[in-house]
Amino acid sequence: MKVALRYLWAYAAFGLGLGTFYYVLTEEWVGSIALWFLGVMPLIVALWWTRHGPSAAVRASDDPGADPAASAGTSLGSFPTATAWPVFLVLGVFVTGASLVYGLLLLPVGAVMLVWAIVGLARESRG
Repeated sequence: MKVALRYLWAYAAFGLGLGTFYYVLTEEWVGSIALWFLGVMPLIVALWWTRHGPSAAVRASDDPGADPAASAGTSLGSFPTATAWPVFLVLGVFVTGASLVYGLLLLPVGAVMLVWAIVGLARESRG
């Protein structure tokens, strides 16, 4: 948990910092937003992990003398077999990206699709 969580925080800081640095240098929105999303995605996972804690299988990674067989067979949670939310997430990213290229008229539509898909994925993952 500690090792993986540190990496997630580092990736989030890297993406957000690089996106800000890129915007300050170029004042270009598309690349900056892409880099900010690079930082926001691990930030979402890191915040969730900090709030809910790790599973028992993840805690074994912090023990240098851990035996991989010791955590074999432990439940990792429920995973849906088929879902359409990733399709809507990709469509939201696509529409948001297209709005940055062709005009900001599509930005609210893309943002709503992104939020809708993220909320749908989060609600479905609760089981």
